[in-house]
Amino acid sequence: MFEREERWLREMGRDAADKAQAETTPDDALDTAIRSGIRQGRQRTKRRRQGLFALAGACALVLIMMGWSWESLVPQRAQSIEGPYPPLTGFDFGEDVTLNAANAHGLIQPVHQSVSEGDYTAGINGVLVGSQQLVIFYTLENHSGQPMKLLRTDIERTGSDIPLESFSVMSPYAEPDQSVHRSWLDIRLENASQLADEITVSFAVAPYSTNIAHATEAENEIRLDVDISLDLGISSQFTTVTPLNQMLEIEGQRYDVEQAILSPAGIVVKANVPNSNTMKVTGLVEPYVESVIDGEVVRLASRGAFLPGEDGQMTYFFDSNILDQPESLTLKAGGLLAVDPSTMQVVVDTEKGEVIHSPDGGMQFGSYEDHVLVLEYREEDERLFGSVSFEPEFVDGEGRRHTPREEAGSRTTSSMDAGAKIIRQYIYLKPQAYPQPLTFELSSYPGAIVKAIEIPLQ
Repeated sequence: MFEREERWLREMGRDAADKAQAETTPDDALDTAIRSGIRQGRQRTKRRRQGLFALAGACALVLIMMGWSWESLVPQRAQSIEGPYPPLTGFDFGEDVTLNAANAHGLIQPVHQSVSEGDYTAGINGVLVGSQQLVIFYTLENHSGQPMKLLRTDIERTGSDIPLESFSVMSPYAEPDQSVHRSWLDIRLENASQLADEITVSFAVAPYSTNIAHATEAENEIRLDVDISLDLGISSQFTTVTPLNQMLEIEGQRYDVEQAILSPAGIVVKANVPNSNTMKVTGLVEPYVESVIDGEVVRLASRGAFLPGEDGQMTYFFDSNILDQPESLTLKAGGLLAVDPSTMQVVVDTEKGEVIHSPDGGMQFGSYEDHVLVLEYREEDERLFGSVSFEPEFVDGEGRRHTPREEAGSRTTSSMDAGAKIIRQYIYLKPQAYPQPLTFELSSYPGAIVKAIEIPLQ
C-alpha cells in the first residue's frame, strides 16, 4: 500500500476472510471481496444465569406486603436513545452491527441529492457521521445499456479539489452489468478536523472494458459530483471521548493506549508507539471490542487502522453498538505486532525475476510485466499475525528514489493454496528502465509478541 494507504491496516476478521478465500479462489473475485469489505457478523455467547427462585419469590411476597414493588429496587436501563431521522430504506445491511444499530435508532441522516451526466446518474441517499468516520449511502444508475466501470470515488470539502486524507471500503462492490447499483462507502478519516459541513462526493465512471478492469482512470471517464450537507451537530450529541492513558509493556516493547471515542458510526481507539522501542511495533494482534448487553456478549470487529506515522500515532476503528447502551465495552487483543526493524526490506531484481532478500524469506517473486511488479507472501503459519505493506518510495540500484504510478499505486489480493494463504501485492511502477536491484522498505510485516490484552473503554 502506498501514500496514505500504506498506513492503513485492515483487520477484517481472519476467520471470515479465510472462509471467503477458500470458497472463491480467482484473484479478481478475491480482490473484489477484499475491496467490498468482509463484514463480520455478531458472535454472541450467552452468559449463564443462575437464580434462587424460591428465595426470590419469598422476597417478592414480602416486598408486596410492605407496599414496595420489585421494579423500584432493580436498577433500570436508561431510556432508549433515539435520533431525529426516519429509518433508511432500500439497503440491505445484513449482519452489520454498526449500520443496523444506527438505522434502528434514527441516526442515518437522509440525503436526497443526485447528479446526471449522459447515461449515468449518481444519487446520495443518506449519511452516517462519526468522529472520524463517514458512511455514505448512494445509488448509481446506468442507462447506457452497456456495462459500466466505477473507477473511483473521492471525498472532498465542497469548493476544494483536494481529496480528504482517508481510506474507504465499498460494500457491496459495483458489478459492471448492474443497471442500478446501491451500496455505501465506509470512510475512515486520518483526523477529525477533516470533517466539514459541506462535502462533495465524486464518482468517476466509464464504459467497461477489460483494459480498465483494475484501472482508476480512463480517457473516456465521466465524473459525477454530488454536493451534500452534513449535520455535524447531531452526530456530536451522540459522541463521547474517554481518556484511557494505559501504558502496555510486553517484553520491553511499549504501546500506549490514549483514548477511546465512542460514536454511532464506530468506536475509535487512539494509541501511540514510542520511538524508544527496539522492535518495529505496528499495532495489536487481532484486536476487537467486547460489548456486553443484558449479559449477552457481542464481538465488535476491527474495521482497520492507520499504522503509526513518524510521530508514532495510530488509530484503530471498530464496529459500534453504543446506541444499544452496552453495560461494558472492553478492548481485547492477543499481543503486539512487532518485528525486527533491521530486516524490514524487500530487495528485488526485476530483470532476473527474483527476490534477493525479504525479512524471513517468505516474500517470493510473482511476475513483472508491463511495469507491474507482483510479489507474493505465503502465510502457512497461522501464528504469523499481521499484514504486508510498503512505504511509498523505493530505491533503485544506483541509489535514486522513486514512487509508483500515482494514479494506480498498488493493490492486494489473497487466495488459498493447499491450506496456505497467498497474499499478492501488485506494485505499478512508472514506465522506465530501473538500475537493478530495487529496494522496497516495509511499513508492516507479519510477526507478533503474544500476550492477552484487556482494557475497559467505559
